[in-house]
Amino acid sequence: MIRIYNTLTRTVEPLEPLVPGEVGLYVCGMTVYDHCHIGHARAMMAFDVVVRHLRRRGLRVKFVRNHTDVDDKILNRAQELGVPPLVLSAQFIAELDADLDAVGILRPDVAPQVSEHIPEVITMIEALIGKGHAYVAANGDVYFSIERCPGYGKLSGRKIEDMREGARVAVDPHKRHPGDFALWKAVPVATDLGWEASFGRGRPGWHIECSAMAARHLGEQFDLHGGGIDLVFPHHENEIAQSECASGHRPFAKVWMHNGHLTLVDAAGEPVKMSKSLGNVVRIRDIVARVPAEALRLMYVDTHYRSPLPFSDQKLADALGVLDRVYIARETVDEVVGRGVGAPLAALPDSAREVHALATSFVAKFEAAMDEDFNSAAAIAHFFELVRAINRFGNDKKARARGADALRPALECFAVVAEVFGIAALSPAAYFEEAKVKRMREQGRSIEAIDALVAERAEARAAKDWARADAARVQLEEQGITVMDGPEGSTWRVRVDA
Repeated sequence: MIRIYNTLTRTVEPLEPLVPGEVGLYVCGMTVYDHCHIGHARAMMAFDVVVRHLRRRGLRVKFVRNHTDVDDKILNRAQELGVPPLVLSAQFIAELDADLDAVGILRPDVAPQVSEHIPEVITMIEALIGKGHAYVAANGDVYFSIERCPGYGKLSGRKIEDMREGARVAVDPHKRHPGDFALWKAVPVATDLGWEASFGRGRPGWHIECSAMAARHLGEQFDLHGGGIDLVFPHHENEIAQSECASGHRPFAKVWMHNGHLTLVDAAGEPVKMSKSLGNVVRIRDIVARVPAEALRLMYVDTHYRSPLPFSDQKLADALGVLDRVYIARETVDEVVGRGVGAPLAALPDSAREVHALATSFVAKFEAAMDEDFNSAAAIAHFFELVRAINRFGNDKKARARGADALRPALECFAVVAEVFGIAALSPAAYFEEAKVKRMREQGRSIEAIDALVAERAEARAAKDWARADAARVQLEEQGITVMDGPEGSTWRVRVDA
């Protein structure tokens, strides 16, 4: 049984899809006016793992994640750059897709854009006006009346009376209540971005777009709605209000899921705001240029999706170090199982029996952790335990010589982690080559210079010039380089601690 924490009820509940065996999931995507940063990727990654796990457990998932391509931020940025707003948003949708592809985040089944769903938005607003839940203000804007919505505030726990008492002095005079929110923003100038509607020319407010797109692609009721914790109020609260009032069906979404914030921390471990004004925005593409994308994925899944995630260069470096050890373990499994020499467990050292025991119990423990509110931190901890055992095994020559049968169950473990977390999904050779290239570039060092030194050592060894070979080896070690000698020649890696 899969259980999920529901923000709406504040309890962990069993997943009971409206249609048995099928799950409809809507996740609020980005407002596309700039490049995606690692905070955005935290939400994308959280629900990427949710979708992967649900599908692995046999559920048919329809995953919808929108693009907000009509918004004041987009209009302002487009004006700054002197380009049409929808041209700008199309550019950044393409950039977003490229960034998420680079991190291995699955594309949604449907990626609706606001600009392509204006008829649905207008129809929903007309329904709200017709039922008395919305009104056209004197300035032409259309507002939702929160006082006409039974149960408004049930997601966030806010009360309507508190919103009035806590309202600022400078309240929009066109609103009947300070908490009323815009469904439609009047655009009187025909040259500005806008659409004609029965209640006047304009463009959608922020909240109505997701209600309209979710209803179009998942229906007036569906199973899961996700997004960042910052969207609980007002965005998701308002989505519930306008959707349920327009359709008359409750609940709009059965379960509301929210991921925790990613925050930057400085060298002292203190939180730092990420903002353009401070010049410290960390884009996805900046990270992927520095390290293999799986290091970023590992950093994300090592924390429960609902927990805050502090980010620092050291945390990323730690994840990269762990990922190296994961691939060293995978390399050992591939080598030993590929050689195919096995022996009864009783005849093997303790290190082999430990790996076999952990590997044969891993899938059940992994699934149990993930079934309990997608606890990736617990699931990956079980994997790390197996990786450590494999690496201990790898240091035991007797175990390696006849350990194929002991290690064979570990192949499924790596496959499961790759399927759900997108980690250990490469061949070890491909991973270590990518890591080498990116580390050397990050450190400003020359791959060609190291290749030359490795070749010099090999040449000296072939000539039995041990003094020259040792001198080359010392130089390589001083530079944090590990050399592996094999039948097809010598290869090298940058040490984790280098």
